[in-house]
Amino acid sequence: MTVNFGIDLGTTNSVIARYHQGTVEVFKNPVGHKETLPSVVAFRSGRVLVGDKAREYMEKDPRNVIGSFKRKMGTSESFWIESIGETKTPMELSGLVLKELKNFVYTGEVLESAVITIPASFDTMQSNATKKAGQAAGFKEVFLLQEPIAASLAFANKEGNEGFDGRQWLVYDLGGGTFDVALVRTEYGEMRVIDHQGDNFLGGVDFDNLIIEHIIIPYLQTQADFGDLERELRSSSGRYNSLYYVLLKKAEEVKVSLSAQTIVDVEFEIETPQGKLLDVFFPVTREQFEDCIREKIADTVEMIRSILQRNELKAGNIHCILMVGGSTYIPLVRRVVEQELGIAISTAVDPTTSVAIGAAYFAGTKKRITAEDLPEPVMAGNLTLRVKCAYSKVSQDPEEYFLGQAEGEWQGLFYRMIRSDGGFDTGLKEMKERFSEYLPLAPNRHNAFELKIFDAQNNLLYQDSSIGIVSGKYGILGQPLPNDICIEVDDPENNGTKLELVFEKNSLLPLKKTLTKEVTKTIRKGSDERLIINILEGTNIATPGTNLSIGIIEIKGSELMIDLVKGSDVEIVLEISESRDLRISTYLMMTDQEFTNLFSPSERCVSHGKLEDEMVILLKELDREIGLANEHEEYELSQSLHDIRNQLQELHRQLCRMPSDDVTDAKFQIDDRKRNLALRIDALTKDKKNTRIKEEYFAYKKWCQQLLDNHGNEQEKMRFMDLTASEKQLLASNSPLLIESAIKKIREVAAPVQWRTPEYLISIYYHYAEMDGEYTDKGKSR
Repeated sequence: MTVNFGIDLGTTNSVIARYHQGTVEVFKNPVGHKETLPSVVAFRSGRVLVGDKAREYMEKDPRNVIGSFKRKMGTSESFWIESIGETKTPMELSGLVLKELKNFVYTGEVLESAVITIPASFDTMQSNATKKAGQAAGFKEVFLLQEPIAASLAFANKEGNEGFDGRQWLVYDLGGGTFDVALVRTEYGEMRVIDHQGDNFLGGVDFDNLIIEHIIIPYLQTQADFGDLERELRSSSGRYNSLYYVLLKKAEEVKVSLSAQTIVDVEFEIETPQGKLLDVFFPVTREQFEDCIREKIADTVEMIRSILQRNELKAGNIHCILMVGGSTYIPLVRRVVEQELGIAISTAVDPTTSVAIGAAYFAGTKKRITAEDLPEPVMAGNLTLRVKCAYSKVSQDPEEYFLGQAEGEWQGLFYRMIRSDGGFDTGLKEMKERFSEYLPLAPNRHNAFELKIFDAQNNLLYQDSSIGIVSGKYGILGQPLPNDICIEVDDPENNGTKLELVFEKNSLLPLKKTLTKEVTKTIRKGSDERLIINILEGTNIATPGTNLSIGIIEIKGSELMIDLVKGSDVEIVLEISESRDLRISTYLMMTDQEFTNLFSPSERCVSHGKLEDEMVILLKELDREIGLANEHEEYELSQSLHDIRNQLQELHRQLCRMPSDDVTDAKFQIDDRKRNLALRIDALTKDKKNTRIKEEYFAYKKWCQQLLDNHGNEQEKMRFMDLTASEKQLLASNSPLLIESAIKKIREVAAPVQWRTPEYLISIYYHYAEMDGEYTDKGKSR
């Protein structure tokens, strides 16, 4: 059985669709018959309201109505609900939206599995929080699908869209809360995301806030002295905090209306600090609104340029830019993107429902994996049989290759494959351990096949009716990993730790890798000491502090059977599923013990105080790098670092001005920007560090060569030649880790040779002689 149901769990609106027999249906709300459900939850008089009814109470009762909570998915933030005296997490609120979407399904089906979409730039914690929201809504299985892939599936599988093979396009997904851009390519009937970039805090909600910040607040300040009105609006204890939610709704209405009109009136009431009731009524023009958001749209264009540059592509290489997400209805968005990039935009799919439609297409190819859906081994007397099948679930070809693998007692049996419409029948064929067929497909429809296995007397032993192939549609060749996955390793030379790449960004999920590491310190059996294995998500060129920790294994001395000695080997197996579950298995070879953990972290905690401390540390690091740049007369680098310092100081000022009980997601935005600035610092200083490590490599190489020429044997010289044979590729890698490893190996070659040189022996003698004052027994030392 396949999943069939796809859900777009959006920041502002959510949609549910179902795949059936090659087509997709978007379900409508039985109340009002709209295809979208506002992602808003209200708690009133013991009732829970979701959707349009909840939105109606946004202005009247803002402290009991919550919206835009997707922006805080994967964080430790929660929302206090006055009417029930409890807090609700973004995960719980999302679960309520998903439950409400189930009511849209009129077919009577019980929804136990679903594909739920997430932004491509969602980190592991946000992804896992989404999955847990699905489980809270009663889904036994939740499969995650990145939104640009879903939109592309809707685009490529739209009726009449032909000749897609070999094409590549960009998906521009600007929704209510997030932005993603993805480069997608089709080859041999399958789609693949080549590259992507995004911002989890850039969307329609930000545009609403900009209207409040740059249009509404300045206007109000001309009518009366409100003091620090922005702070009073955003603070949960602020005088005008209730009005903030009213203004958000007003700002959203202005934004939507200005997509069709050039001028819109804003109307509301506010009491001045002096106690006077102010009846506010003023016009907002499209030009004012566009001035507010122009910089944000420019940021999205720069992300597209980055992708094109990384992949060495020009405008002529791109078929189109597919516009997805409600915020792409804004005329400025379409105009700026097309003009700035010189690439035609496409609105061939509905920006509001396309993600759910694509999710349903994907769900139609995704098999459920719960135990009741798996074919059980058939028992006939003492006979046990199971068959594993491999085939493409979607195909552009007139026939599709099917491969079967028989397990158990298959000798002397026969199989038969039949298409459900009677258009194909293999007849009885002799069973083999591996058997294959080319299955002809009826065009542009779902093709169902049945596999039956018989004994020599034609008694049915095994039957599988779940084989289905959709003809004339596109599938996806895996989902890309949105960020590098690294392991934190010791960096003794710099008295700290560094990152080592495990899985590279854009690698196709699922992934598995085995690493072997040495224990860097002895851990005594029964002691409080521990071996820590830390897995992080981010970029491998950064420092560990700028990345997110997604899985930590701690092996304590109390868990050891014998001492774990420094230098012994640890085998680490890392696996990441398509839905981003992380499994780490650790095998200690010395103690013959294995530790396995499955991680699905779903909360990212950002402390106001810790964030401020991190900024202060980063500013100090910047000052050090600027000083080094000036010392080496690298004035261009120094200026670039100064520019980053100015941006970091501005972020620091924003954080200091922010109330500790700020009700927005600004804290998480500042944390994201801080980490992005830290990455830019790493990128700018990386070349300098690479130059230094290369200089160090050549110095050690020259020194070792001289040692070997004077004192080395043939075996040592051959080993040195082997080490330096791939020097060109080594230096071209620009990897400090690889170059450091090469230096270490050169030093290992040189070490025994040194002991044959009088100069080295004399230096050793003087080294210990000069340590006279450090010996406990001075007589013996003399």
